[in-house]
Amino acid sequence: MQETNKSYQLIKINCFFLFKIFLFGIILAEFALCTKVILLGFENSSAQNQRECWFWTIIGLYFLIACIYLYRRKKQIKFIVKSWRFDLLLVFSAGVISMIVVGGLGISFFQKWISSLSWLYTVVLLSIPLVFYAAINLRKLQIKMTKKSDENSGFMSDKEGQSKNDDAFEFFEIAKRFAGRVYNQGSPESLVFGIDAPWGTGKSTFINLCREHWRADFKDKVIVYRFDPLRFENSDKLLDKFVDGLLKVIKDNFYAPELESLVAKYAKLLSDSKLTISILGFRFGVPFDKSSIDRTFEGLDEVLRRVDKKIVIVVDDLDRLSFSSIKEILFVIKKSFILPNISYVLCYDTENITALEHQKLDSEKIIEFLEKFINIKMSLYLDHKLLLDYFTEYKDRSLARNLLSNPELVSRAVEGLKDIFNSKEYYLYIPFIGDARKLKRLVNTILLLEVEQLDLSNADFDKSDLVHLLIIYINYPNIFRKIYNTEMHGKRGFFSLVGQFDDHYPKDSGIMNTDNGYKNSTLYTQYVADLTENQRFILNKVFNADQRLQSARNITAEQATSYACFNGSLFIPKGGNLERYLNLIVKVSRPVQTEQYKFYVNLKNEILEKTNIADVLQHEEFSFSKGEGNHEQLWRVLINSPHSEYSPIKAKEIIQYALDNLSRYSMLEIENVGLRRNSIILFIAKLLDKVGWTDEEGKYWINTNENVVKIAEWIFGENQHKNSGILENIAREERGILGLHDLLLFRLYCCADRGGDMFNLTRALSRHGGPNNPTEGIVRNIVIGEMREISQYVFRVFKARYIDKSKNIFEEVLELSAEAVCANSYSYINSQIPDDSFNSKLLELKSRMLSFITYQLGSATYSSGIPCGYYDIEGEEDKHGINEAINDYLFEICFNPERYDKGYNYFLYYLLINNRDGFGHEVERIPAIDKFTEVLNEDRIRKYWGVHGESVRVQESILEKGNFIADEYVAWCANQIGNVYKVLDKLIEEH
Repeated sequence: MQETNKSYQLIKINCFFLFKIFLFGIILAEFALCTKVILLGFENSSAQNQRECWFWTIIGLYFLIACIYLYRRKKQIKFIVKSWRFDLLLVFSAGVISMIVVGGLGISFFQKWISSLSWLYTVVLLSIPLVFYAAINLRKLQIKMTKKSDENSGFMSDKEGQSKNDDAFEFFEIAKRFAGRVYNQGSPESLVFGIDAPWGTGKSTFINLCREHWRADFKDKVIVYRFDPLRFENSDKLLDKFVDGLLKVIKDNFYAPELESLVAKYAKLLSDSKLTISILGFRFGVPFDKSSIDRTFEGLDEVLRRVDKKIVIVVDDLDRLSFSSIKEILFVIKKSFILPNISYVLCYDTENITALEHQKLDSEKIIEFLEKFINIKMSLYLDHKLLLDYFTEYKDRSLARNLLSNPELVSRAVEGLKDIFNSKEYYLYIPFIGDARKLKRLVNTILLLEVEQLDLSNADFDKSDLVHLLIIYINYPNIFRKIYNTEMHGKRGFFSLVGQFDDHYPKDSGIMNTDNGYKNSTLYTQYVADLTENQRFILNKVFNADQRLQSARNITAEQATSYACFNGSLFIPKGGNLERYLNLIVKVSRPVQTEQYKFYVNLKNEILEKTNIADVLQHEEFSFSKGEGNHEQLWRVLINSPHSEYSPIKAKEIIQYALDNLSRYSMLEIENVGLRRNSIILFIAKLLDKVGWTDEEGKYWINTNENVVKIAEWIFGENQHKNSGILENIAREERGILGLHDLLLFRLYCCADRGGDMFNLTRALSRHGGPNNPTEGIVRNIVIGEMREISQYVFRVFKARYIDKSKNIFEEVLELSAEAVCANSYSYINSQIPDDSFNSKLLELKSRMLSFITYQLGSATYSSGIPCGYYDIEGEEDKHGINEAINDYLFEICFNPERYDKGYNYFLYYLLINNRDGFGHEVERIPAIDKFTEVLNEDRIRKYWGVHGESVRVQESILEKGNFIADEYVAWCANQIGNVYKVLDKLIEEH
């Protein structure tokens, strides 16, 4: 009985379609007859050739349009022909023939109407449809030509892969097996397949790979209808949208007019009733006449069983709907559309479905519910190595289209990801970077913030900290905002680490000998206690003291300048590392390259590996017009680098460059000027100690006395260093008094009791000075032997250039120009301070130079450095012969009014500049004779004052006339000149 009902239903539907085809034949024949009337009417007219041309042109255009239409519908025509529906052809032919036999139904009326119109009206009427057709297609062509491809995007697209070429996760073979299972050997059995995988795993790409297999392996046997209910969530007729899409797919793939009619009717019966059901918040009808639905369903069942194609309906993003909507969709599919040759593939994430409800549902209950509707389920899993490969290889597709980006720099900006993927803790990062979508979002954020334009190789940003802070920025904006509000604009100590003298330092955390004293503040500890496990994990990766520093006793320079857990200190109130990270992410504020520690480390590596230091210091960053700060940073990195990084050739190159370019640096000590000449001299001494020698293998490991003595040979210009000695180079005669100052300063840095650690250098000088000189033991004994030879050398230089030539060092120093003192940095220094302040600082420098030179040359006092005056001009008796020679020079040349008009001035000036013994000024300072006699012999002072004292007194404002008053200290002391006279007068009285 049931089979009879089905046959009756099919006959009824078939008759309806036969009638439609018969009617179509009649209409087509009528159109042909009307066209004939137009043509015949034209032929019987007396129209001219021009009119004939117009008519034939229009008819030709209509014929062309008809051909284009048939060409575009060739697939449908092919389906019709291959359907072998001779029954339809028969009734179609009958309709055409019957109309031709009767001569048309309205031909006579049409003929009269055409004859009443002029040829021009006829042309216009026939042209109007052509104009509309041309306008519509012209717009379509314009849209097609101006359509922009996503290939122009500067970001990584979230578009799913379309073919095997886009298969980054090796899904192709899995998709091939799954596609075969869905086809199920062509069986008409209707099944529901489930693909259960988290968002971003590649479900959409997997479906596209399945479609590729269905097209290749089951050509013309599988039809895929992809339905996304999320697109129509706000539609009032969701079921109609589903059916419309299904009908379109059917029409585009085979000719089955009965099926189209049945599907449309079935959907109408489901929706047209007083009783309704709700799907996604929309109401769908449930008809009272259940028998009509049943009969239509049976008809669909019968037609679909005879179709030789499999219809696969893919429902994507099911897990993005509410759980109640998901249930209703599944019920509709199960109860209404489980039909032969129709199978379903549902894409969803069980875990995400459980998270949709306000009241969390048990995962097992969700799975149990889905199993009632889903016959076969599979899951997708991402290999984290393939995920990393996908990220590193495919990101450049987007970056290459961004003309402002640098793929190499982006790769560096996300280098920390590789460490994460290869770490044992990778599973803990899955919520943040566990799928392709999350990785794309991270890279797109980097592009949006223009992080890719940051050269991390030259910036003090730790790759791990940067990636973790970006993860926080993307996933936990509220936490990131908390970091920003508590750590910006000089604030610190909430997330950043605190020291023992900072607020909120944990009281119960005593500083042990095994750690560096940095701890997490009590504020941070309380804050993270209330966070989720994932939030706490990612924050601790940046800020937890134990994890980030691993209780290291000493923090390296790289850590101190790059780790985000540091954000300044009590002594750095303007902010620190963390604030730079926050500025980069929030304000896209890139740090100045020359302020980055890594910048100088990289330059140091470049110098020590291949590049000449002279070439590096020619870079724009090291222009003296910008000061000497950048020079200082580079030199300090070079000095602090381990000796194992140096080769003997590089060591000589760098030391020689420092010697040759010493005079380019400023001697003036002004804040923020940078390096200063004095520092270069210290660096030369340190480099000599570290790499100014080699052992038998050309390395710097075995520092025996025999090996390190090579430092002294280089200092004095002996053996392989003949004509290139350090002392000779520093004190080149063309460098004048500044060269003498450099020489004395270098000599002082070599002294063992200066509290330094240049043990190789001091041992070398001691051993070179005599085989019996001690190199170990009491420092005083070492110093006396060590400094004798170099002191005598320095005095010989001074004697040859000043004593023998009767040159006055006071005059030479005080006549130094600002350009000579500031060297290549003159313009920069002059731009940094006012002219009046500049002159004062320049005079103060000259005072200090004279005080330093006279003391180091002439003093015989041994205190934290031994001056040259302690020694004899030659020999080893150390009876202070140099001191006597310097006294002769000062009194007989520099202070002698018979030789120099300003001799009195220089004498008083000397007394004042050597009375500096503290900071600030006193109400009244009483000079002490001990300060004057550190260099000058007391008897020589007494004798000089006894002869010239009265002459000095009678000259008014002697210091001002001597042009020394610009020195603020000397000017202040000049007001107390009477006290100086009292000390000198007392010397006469005591004698």
